[in-house]
Amino acid sequence: MEVVEYSNPNPAVNVALEEILLETVRKGLRGPTARIWINPPSIVIGYTLKPCEEVDCVEALKLGIPILRRVSGGGAVYHDYGNINVTIVRPSNTYEMVDHVYKEITEVILGALRRLGVEGWVENLNDVVVKGYKVSGSSAALRPGGYLAHATLLVSSNIEVLRRVLKPRIDKVIRGEVTSAKYNPANLKDIAGTTLKEALEAIKGALEDLYGPLNTSQVSNAELREAELISKSKVLVSSLQV
Repeated sequence: MEVVEYSNPNPAVNVALEEILLETVRKGLRGPTARIWINPPSIVIGYTLKPCEEVDCVEALKLGIPILRRVSGGGAVYHDYGNINVTIVRPSNTYEMVDHVYKEITEVILGALRRLGVEGWVENLNDVVVKGYKVSGSSAALRPGGYLAHATLLVSSNIEVLRRVLKPRIDKVIRGEVTSAKYNPANLKDIAGTTLKEALEAIKGALEDLYGPLNTSQVSNAELREAELISKSKVLVSSLQV
């Protein structure tokens, strides 16, 4: 497994790079790859979600936080410098089942938590919960020839801002579609005193536990150029005209 630790200062480029890595792996130009990255403040939504469906767009834009669309499905997530993103991109000769892919990425997060001495579990198929609080969410993109799964890990994120810009779908909780933990986020720093450095090392260790020795890799110039070319298409809302 190759591991890429690359974070671009432009959040749209970071989101676009996920799509490019998936295509690169599918074409056989890159082997199985894990990416560990941290995004500047931004809101990232699934490919089918309406921009303001789970986001308070006016509040987000008052705060200068862009709203971006990722290649994978799912709901809205808030990124900032206290949140770690981990991505798994792998080739596949078969069309993987989404629950198998979610199990793989959530196991990375659970493995990192175990290394930190924190007990976590999975709820709602793709949320990782600690002491009733959501510390991680994940989403996936399945394509012929390969798949991508990525997850967040809240370590020292600005939970106040997160709550201001994301709209909890209480209707889903009432209908029993998801548990209340989905909309009850918390940081590992507050739960267990975890630092960002400790969490990063734990993620690397969890990747090694699952995949064996990691080979350090870099984003190629071609991959970065492609990500920059499509990055503008990832920006959904950048003014108060919502």
